[in-house]
Amino acid sequence: MVFRRLMTFYDYIKNKIMIRRIIIICLVAVLAYYAGYKGLTPDDITEWFEESYIADTLKNTLNKTLELVEEKQVVEKAGNVIGDLKEKVSN
Repeated sequence: MVFRRLMTFYDYIKNKIMIRRIIIICLVAVLAYYAGYKGLTPDDITEWFEESYIADTLKNTLNKTLELVEEKQVVEKAGNVIGDLKEKVSN
């Protein structure tokens, strides 16, 4: 009985993943069809990315995110040190 339930759960997860894959494939197909209809080439797409500074924006956003993560880690470490000091003082 337990094995049967596990298999149905496994089949459910497998089907769910398959549905996601089908949706992604359909989206890629629609985008490829649209690009072909408009006559877009990979060079056109590369130029669009360069003109809109998307790569620079992504780099800046990633750098800012990393800075925030580093600051939070410093705050957490400092918070731990302060917490330890408070415990030592209260004891």
